[in-house]
Amino acid sequence: MDDIDGLITRVQSRTVCCVKDNDDIDSSHSMIPHGESTYDEKTQSVRSLDIQFSEIERPIIMEESNQRSERMLLQNIREENVVGISERDSAEVIDKNKLGKFFQRPNKNDYDKLDASPFVSEIFVKHPDEDSDKGDPLGGFLCTGSRSDGTFLHEFCSLQPDGILAKDLSVREKDILVRLNEKNTLGSLEYNHEGILELFRTLPTLKTISMETYNGKSETFTTVEFLLEGTKEEIIVKENSVMLTAQPPLVEALLYQRGNTSLAYQNGQLALCKSANFLTDCTHHFVVKKTLDEGFYNVYTFQVQKNKSKFLGLNGRKLEIIDGTDEAYIKSFQIEKIKRDSFLKPCGKDDMYVYYNKFKGIYEAVSRADALKDEGFGMIIIPTPCQP
Repeated sequence: MDDIDGLITRVQSRTVCCVKDNDDIDSSHSMIPHGESTYDEKTQSVRSLDIQFSEIERPIIMEESNQRSERMLLQNIREENVVGISERDSAEVIDKNKLGKFFQRPNKNDYDKLDASPFVSEIFVKHPDEDSDKGDPLGGFLCTGSRSDGTFLHEFCSLQPDGILAKDLSVREKDILVRLNEKNTLGSLEYNHEGILELFRTLPTLKTISMETYNGKSETFTTVEFLLEGTKEEIIVKENSVMLTAQPPLVEALLYQRGNTSLAYQNGQLALCKSANFLTDCTHHFVVKKTLDEGFYNVYTFQVQKNKSKFLGLNGRKLEIIDGTDEAYIKSFQIEKIKRDSFLKPCGKDDMYVYYNKFKGIYEAVSRADALKDEGFGMIIIPTPCQP
């Protein structure tokens, strides 16, 4: 295997949700029809998926070949939305099997060039009420270097601890700029040093701005969404407008493995139902957003796909559908995977785990000891091929 890794962004066509006008649920015993195709022929890596589930109240049993098919399908679904690291020895774009574009990861030589680069400039954004082209400072500098393939690499440096970049947007020293407002800056031949400075200088106010960065030390990608606004004195980040995400949202289904069922939004309520097409029936879908809290721990929210104003949340100890604006309920969770089960851990209650109480027929938050008495009472979280 080569010594140099590469950044990979994969883009594929995907099956869209089957949005229905009603909340009818198919009560077929199998969750996916035998041999049903789930991808367009031009882009599918797995032609069909054949999963057989055992009878209710028994663990799922799959044939070895079906397990491989499921793993391949889920891997391909995840890779569509997630920027990650792949082993490559070149920054050359690869189009093999239409999997996407591969870019060489910044290596020691690249960082040495950045340290010696003469192209270092302070970053400004233009105030909407001022005539000056210079603008207001964002609290840091941009350093630009060129790579062996002719593309540009842009690094944040000399960040001020109380500046907008570091304090409000959680940018770290030597973070690499990957994307700014849908403009792909990593691996770009177009956006040189002045081009990136101009992108920052012309950022809009009171409109959502999206920026993605890559930290070479931790090998993590972070996307931040935020709003800028102009006061009489300066440009500031609008209060409560910042959202840090570790990856783009995924549409996922939450299965209860012992009951051949999955969580669903039915008649405004949370239900546990069977469906023959849970991968494409958005009644069973939740938009899962992974954000970073102040301690840079992953925190997840589960937004109802059919009604974006609703979320999974805890009403007391019971897992229910709640209104997204109601602050009285917990709707943020951490996830801990134990064997096949994934357990939601309500934020602020780290000793509690959400599990299925078969006697009450509900998901509720209990102690870790109670949740782990028996296997198979958590969830299986499965990504779907549908758009957020």
